[in-house]
Amino acid sequence: MNLGDLGAPEETRAEVAKRLGLSSALAFFPVRHQSPTCAAKLEAFLPAFAPDVILVELPARFEEHLEALLDPESRTPFAICAITEDKRPRFVARRDGSRAAEAPRSRAYYPFCDYSPELVALRYAKASGAEVRFIDRFSPLPEDEADLGEDDLPSAEHALGERLGQDAGGLFGRSRFTAALCARAGARDFDELWEALFEQGGWDESPEGWALAVGAYALATRRTFGQDELEADGTFSRERFMAAKIAEAAAQKRKRALVVAGALHVVALGGAREMLPALQRAPKDDAEAEVRLVPYTFPRLDALLGYAPGMSGPAFYQHVWEARAEADPFARAAERVLLETIRRARAEGDALGPADAIAALAFARELASIRGRPKLGRAEVIEAATSCFVKGELRVSGRRVVAALGEALRGSRVGKLGPTAGPSPILRDFRETAEALGLAPSGGPPRAIELSLAASKKARRCSSFLHRTAWLGLGFATQVGVGDVEGFGAKGAEGDPKPQAATEFGAATERWTVAYAPEVDARLLELAAEGASVEEASARLLVRAAREGEGRAGEIAACVGRGVRMGLEDVCLRLAPALEAAIRADEDPRSLLGAARKLRRVRALRARLGLPKAAWLDALGLAAYEEGTRGLPRLAQTSGARAADVPVLLADLGGATLAADGMGPSRELLLAKARAAREIARATSPLVLGALDGLLVSLGEGRGSELGAHFEAARGRPEAKGAYLEGLLALSPRALLDEPSLLEALVAHVTSGSFDGFLASLPSLRRALGRLGPRELEEISSRAAERIGLGASEALLVSPLHPEEVARLSAWELRWLEAEAAWAGPSSDANR
Repeated sequence: MNLGDLGAPEETRAEVAKRLGLSSALAFFPVRHQSPTCAAKLEAFLPAFAPDVILVELPARFEEHLEALLDPESRTPFAICAITEDKRPRFVARRDGSRAAEAPRSRAYYPFCDYSPELVALRYAKASGAEVRFIDRFSPLPEDEADLGEDDLPSAEHALGERLGQDAGGLFGRSRFTAALCARAGARDFDELWEALFEQGGWDESPEGWALAVGAYALATRRTFGQDELEADGTFSRERFMAAKIAEAAAQKRKRALVVAGALHVVALGGAREMLPALQRAPKDDAEAEVRLVPYTFPRLDALLGYAPGMSGPAFYQHVWEARAEADPFARAAERVLLETIRRARAEGDALGPADAIAALAFARELASIRGRPKLGRAEVIEAATSCFVKGELRVSGRRVVAALGEALRGSRVGKLGPTAGPSPILRDFRETAEALGLAPSGGPPRAIELSLAASKKARRCSSFLHRTAWLGLGFATQVGVGDVEGFGAKGAEGDPKPQAATEFGAATERWTVAYAPEVDARLLELAAEGASVEEASARLLVRAAREGEGRAGEIAACVGRGVRMGLEDVCLRLAPALEAAIRADEDPRSLLGAARKLRRVRALRARLGLPKAAWLDALGLAAYEEGTRGLPRLAQTSGARAADVPVLLADLGGATLAADGMGPSRELLLAKARAAREIARATSPLVLGALDGLLVSLGEGRGSELGAHFEAARGRPEAKGAYLEGLLALSPRALLDEPSLLEALVAHVTSGSFDGFLASLPSLRRALGRLGPRELEEISSRAAERIGLGASEALLVSPLHPEEVARLSAWELRWLEAEAAWAGPSSDANR
């Protein structure tokens, strides 16, 4: 199938030719974004038409970046990035429970590659001296906007005839005309149909013939949509804006103007050429946005992964564009993609070679010939590679080949901006630092990196840099295999939790994945005001975060921990006075003990990184531990979900005291406050009471008889007994083995209590006993079995199932027994 098979009647072609007016003073050239054939036809048409003014379908407010777009030192792909703030704020929860309003930011990208028709037109204009105007608006205004005018709407609507969808590919794909053509051509979707008709089938056409065929396709597509359906797209104001911009250019006498816009746009705008002089001047596009030029990537340019209006396989089409002077650029592109596929597949273990590429290329040519296509295209390359390269086990080799083929078609090219674009110092610093550390941004799949912190200074520099990028929220680096339960992870500068997190401070190895995306540069541009380097911006935002945590020791200590992770020792030292003041002012023992625990881990991290001891750090840690210890009576009042982290804090407190390394509180102070807190916890939280009992036991001060009594007296809901036991075992795992009264109380609860009460307490008991190891569980089971007269085979108290599953199964069994009894009717004993 080729362009001649469109089946457009002569009157339709005549109508399209009139609308395009390719030989008139005002011509319309239809394009599709990122189409190499379209770009080649436009490249050939421009010198023949010799326009004085070129009007391009780009937002008018982007004209100020024209010089940067045409910087000869830039390398595609790059994109114009528009950053906007929603006027409707969203409410974000804070760690202290408050909610603050923030305006969400969004980014819109307008990407360019070498074969973007728009960029071809702009480059021609620069070389020929033609004037350039951008005629689109950044975002559509509502139809009741004052500057439109009620009387002006009907005339503009009549002039345009119909409105267009903003995503031309979407309308083409949904069109009934496209579906009919796909059925005739044997194409699976719009992309394959477009390639067959206009990329492969259109390469040898003249620019005028190609434009007429695309225009006929666009017009036939528009006619399959009703007026109401097209109006629902919400793009009328956008097209009126374009029409007014074109009218302004057409009013200039003795100047030839060429409109370069989407095919579905030009057949409407060209059809309204007689009405253009009557249109009012286009209103100012005053939409608020920060507009910047940023590098882009081939993976994001791929329609399958990022830019929906684009085309799939940008690397393949880049090869076509670069070989456009050759007799068959599609065959050259296919050859390069097949060889790259083989290279990538061989790297994964496939036994492929040049002979396989030759066979696949021949297969692709035959396939294109059978389909009646004058050139082979992306679809033929895919089928040839999968047919000729997959050897051995399909599930193994097939996956490798498909993955390699996808990468070869897509490419991993990353754009580069020339000096005219004026990259901010922080952007330049990021790239230079990344390259110096061997972390140069790549547009390919995420790259795994392993850093041995104890063995290499370079690894520690890499670690600091990656932690800085994570803290800044660049989306460049993600740490894998760790969690951020202690608040030391990479938290975005705006406060949003990020997936990357910090390594445990005792670990000697960090594992990361790094991958570039355009959002990296966009985020760096946002941060340009925060500093000239990644280090400076990280430091400034860290100080700001600490300032926001004023009076809360835990939050400032977390900032100190992040600072050490990021290699910002000077900043950490500057935060010391603020942290000392927070420790003295903070009345929350959970915050104080959390701060102490973080500072202790910071000291361990510094030792791991080979940093010298810091007296200020030890002094602050000691102060936090002492103040937190004095606050244990207040901590004992903690209940509900807030009590969940108390066992962890108390375990760290006990460990710091027993370590006697100068950072923990005195034993006497801790014992006195723990005993006082325990009396308060009896009436508040069984979990906290158990943790305090466990703390005293770990210090050698707990009495066994008290533990059993506290277990029996656990008040409140049925799960209170399990909660007490959970807190106790968190700090003293051998309490059930070392204190006979406690085991007796547990056995009595299991054997003598109500069945409903046992079921209700079972999940919490399972969580508590789940803290023990297999040997401890076996020994406890044996002792319990002895007390109730069970054999070894019946000794297991703890099921391997999850506690909730045990409870559900037990409840189900009880209901089943009740149902069985009801079905059986009264027993014979009952009838007597």
